This record gives sequence, structure tokens and C-alpha cells, in this order.
Amino acid sequence: MKEEFLRGFFKKRRFLMLRFAPTAVGLLAFGAIAWLYTHQPAVYFGVLRYAGMDPWAHPFIDSAFMYAMKECWEHGVDVYKAVPCDVIPTNKMAYSPLWQRLPFLPDDAAYRVPLGVVTDLMWIGSLALLPPARSWREAGLLVAAVLSTMVCFALERNNIDVWMYLAAVAGVLLFMRGGVPRWLGYGVFLFAGLLKYYPFVLFGLALRERPARFWTIAGLCAVALGVFVALFWRELAEALPNVPTGPPFANLFGISNIPLVIGNAMRVGLGLSYHAAADVALVARLGLTVMIARWAWALAHRPGLREGFARLDECQQDWVLAGALVITGCYVMGQSVAYRGIYLMIVLSGLLLLVRLVTAPGVRAQLKWAAVLVIPMMWDGALQYWMSVGLPDRLAGGLELVLWLFREFAWVNLARVLLAVLLVFALETPVGRRWATR
Repeated sequence: MKEEFLRGFFKKRRFLMLRFAPTAVGLLAFGAIAWLYTHQPAVYFGVLRYAGMDPWAHPFIDSAFMYAMKECWEHGVDVYKAVPCDVIPTNKMAYSPLWQRLPFLPDDAAYRVPLGVVTDLMWIGSLALLPPARSWREAGLLVAAVLSTMVCFALERNNIDVWMYLAAVAGVLLFMRGGVPRWLGYGVFLFAGLLKYYPFVLFGLALRERPARFWTIAGLCAVALGVFVALFWRELAEALPNVPTGPPFANLFGISNIPLVIGNAMRVGLGLSYHAAADVALVARLGLTVMIARWAWALAHRPGLREGFARLDECQQDWVLAGALVITGCYVMGQSVAYRGIYLMIVLSGLLLLVRLVTAPGVRAQLKWAAVLVIPMMWDGALQYWMSVGLPDRLAGGLELVLWLFREFAWVNLARVLLAVLLVFALETPVGRRWATR
């Protein structure tokens, strides 16, 4: 009896340690960085640079921009042309016009530190809500992801993607409850989508519903989006050109990176005009999209993936699907700044779940590699910095090119795997089965 009690006690203790390991390490790292900023600022900036970042003079500048933007807007400034109240006065508003109209968004930069600390700590705490690791190896992968450049970048800037992440997690938790809470979850998805657009992809979870309810939800969402566009179309037209884009070698991920390099190579090698090179990049992007879709379709029809996904309970499936929807949607739609990679935490925990439950060796190996490669993808900024330190320019340039190729291959592979998981889910839903039959 005593031995059984001890086994149960240590088994429960191990489970709790594995579940809270990423959160505990994240809190320790956050506390250490905060102490360094306060007491050893030179070491603080050195650590962040070594982590692959270019830190600003003080943390949380992205959230501070939002407060400054609202202050300027309240004084009649056209925030889509410039935000002179911000520490970087050339910054422009690139987000939804709802932000400056939110009554609970502060207009005082004094909120920068308290709200930055609170929302960052909430993000770290939310990691304990994700599907937990079942072994120390899995916990090590999750901890490595928590300490990565992408996560450091998002939390140090307190970018609003941290806020959107928290909203997405809240919406998914409500969705899992069913009944009235599920409708509240859809409301959270809608509100987050109207603020930052990409959370609209979470409505893909509505495929779980019966066809009549699914089309009702889709119709209500379309009406809300139509009203939003009708009310704010002038401001939307001003804001959309301000959405950040950049060269394919910057800290941006997206399906357009490889096509942009192809277009530029054709322009330099064949002397094409910029317009013709853009057309080449567009064709390359369409071709890459089709290739990823075909690879995903083939993987989705492997019995091992379907059987492994079916072994997940509904809540576990929802976590896997939420991460897959956001990351796949952002990747396919264009370029995203690296801090949006914080959603890879949800993806990684979901892939580790599938690896445990898929028995087909070939499919399991593909999922395992996709999960393992998430770590260097999230550490990309640090890897680039480490390769450039102390090396000759020519050698450093060659290594950076190799790293870039590896990064883009890893993203293509991850998009293929996640899209396959989404197809497995969609084809087994009532709406998906009806569509497939027709």
C-alpha cells in the first residue's frame, strides 16, 4: 500500500514538474533579465544582443507606441501618416482603426512598464495551459523554445501579438467548454480578428459544428466584417500600406521569402525590370503554394496521421488546430515579423502530442523532425548573430546564406505538416464530409 502511494505521489509530482517547467524557466529568465536591466544595464544589453536582438534603450516600446498613438489620435493627429507622440516619431499606425477607439487602451506612456510586465507574465503563465510534456526530453524542447530569440523579441518589445496570443488562448479555452462559453469564444475570435485580422483564421475551429450552425457562424462573421469595413474603409485604406514588409533575409517569415529571392535573382542575372521580377516572384509564390498544398494532401491521406489525430481527445485536438491555423495562415498570407513566432509554442506542444500517438514510423518521423526543427527556427536571430561574430565577412556571408536556406526549408516543411493536420481535421468534420462527398 505504501509503495503504491509513493508511486502515485511521485508520478503526480513528475507530471506537475513537466507541466510547469516552461513557465518556471520563463519566470526565472524574465526575473533575471529584469534584474540585469535595473542593476547591470550593460550586461542586459549584451545578453539581448547575444540572443540575436537589437534592443531599444528601454523595454516595451511596441506597447508604448500604442499608448502614444492613442494620445496623438485624441489630439487630432492623422496617426496613419506619423505618430509624433512616440519615441520614434516616424512610426505609423498599421493596425485596425478600432485600437484608438478602445476605451480601455491607455493614452499615457506611464502605463508602458506596468502593463508590459503584467501581459508578459500572463503570457509566460499561459504556457502551463498548453498540452504538457510527458518526458524530460519534451520539456527540454519546450524550455528551449521559451528561451528563444522569437519569444525574447516579443516579450522585450511587448508587441501586441503578445496581447493577441492571450486573447487567442482565452478564446480557445472558452471554445473547448461548449454551449454558451463556445459562443463567447467565437466572440473573442471576432474581436481579436477585428483588431489584428489574422485571428480570424481561428474560426476554422467552427468546422466542428453542424453544417447549419457552421454557416450561421460564418454568416454572422461575414456581416460583422462587412459592417466593420463599411464604417472604417477610409482608415483601412490608409493603414494597410503601413503593414511592415521587408527583404527576404530580414527577421520575417512567410511564403513570399523564397519567391522574392527568385525574383531578385532573375532581375540581376537576366536584367529583368523590377516589374517583371515582381511577376516572376508572384508566379514562384503560386507554384510554391501549390507544391505545399500537394505535399500536405499526400501526408493527410497517410493512415498514420489520421489515426494519430483521432487518438487525441477533443480538447487536445483544439490546441493542435489553433496553433496550426494561426501559423499556417500567417505563413501563407505573406510576411510576419519574427515576434509572431510565439504561436510556435502552441504548435510545438501540439506536434509533441501527435508524435506520441502516431504509430506509423514514416509519419511519426516526419512529425518528429517538424517538432525538432521548430527550435532552430525560433532561435534564428541568435544563430545569425553567432555566425557573424569573429568570422571573415565572406565566410560569415556564406554561413548566413546556408542558415537562411535551412530556415526557409524548415518553414516550408512545417507549413506542409500543419496544413496536413488541418486537412485531416477538416475532412472528418460534418461540413468537410459533405463537401468531399459532393
